[in-house]
Amino acid sequence: MVPENEFDIDTLLDEVVTLPSLPDSVTKLTEMLDDPSCDMKDVAAVISSDPAIALKTLRLVNSAYYGLGQEVTSVDHATVLLGAKVLKNLAMTATAFDCMKASAADFLTHSVACGLAMKSLVLSGCIKGFVGSEDEAFTYGLIHDIGKIILEEYLPDECAEVGALVEDEGIPWYKAEQQVIGVDHAELGARLAQKWKLTSAVVNAIRGHHDLSMCAEEHRTLAASLSIANQLCGLSGYAAHPKNLLDIDPEMYVAADIKPDALPGVTNLYFDMRSSLDELLTLAD
Repeated sequence: MVPENEFDIDTLLDEVVTLPSLPDSVTKLTEMLDDPSCDMKDVAAVISSDPAIALKTLRLVNSAYYGLGQEVTSVDHATVLLGAKVLKNLAMTATAFDCMKASAADFLTHSVACGLAMKSLVLSGCIKGFVGSEDEAFTYGLIHDIGKIILEEYLPDECAEVGALVEDEGIPWYKAEQQVIGVDHAELGARLAQKWKLTSAVVNAIRGHHDLSMCAEEHRTLAASLSIANQLCGLSGYAAHPKNLLDIDPEMYVAADIKPDALPGVTNLYFDMRSSLDELLTLAD
């Protein structure tokens, strides 16, 4: 029997949920940075026009996460030092933090930790064929569960039912969402990534990070890697929810082509980077 409160994704988006839009400044910035001939002075002007994005960008640049070794005091200085790709990731990261500012502490910590875990997978060379930077990988991990924030905002009672179902029946969180709501956070997060006009790789990685059958074949390695990063931060004490299961389908390691002997190196990198975790968390304030 289908629960009375179960939605399909289109009904959810048409009648219940409003997906957040990217700030105009970030949309404009993304369009500019996609143009190789863009003038970086114009880029700096766009960032500076949005005080919230400018502040978070400068805080990120000066954080231990970037470790530049010199203080960056202006957006103009940041554009010279970082370049187009890094600035684009910075703006997206700042936007994601803004979306997460009202979320629970456990969830925010989990999201940042997953970003660091994805970065460690890239730096260790474990994600085959990944053409982005380690900063881009961080963004993947940061936003992978962003659909949960939307569900919590619009369907808090149903999300409480999800938590109870997970605890009572010992099933994965996304499966409980499917049972109670009819849509899981991975699908909703993928729809948000589409609305933000992120790449198909990002959209598919988010959509398939619990179930590889949900994403396109060419992006399954990335989705599986995101699943492994998700498990890594959960096992290290940063699960999204206290009652969340930490089991992972062994198929994920096969799909990601990550051998067991590579994991100690990944883990060491990840734990080395965790020193920047608390600092990054302050960016959601």
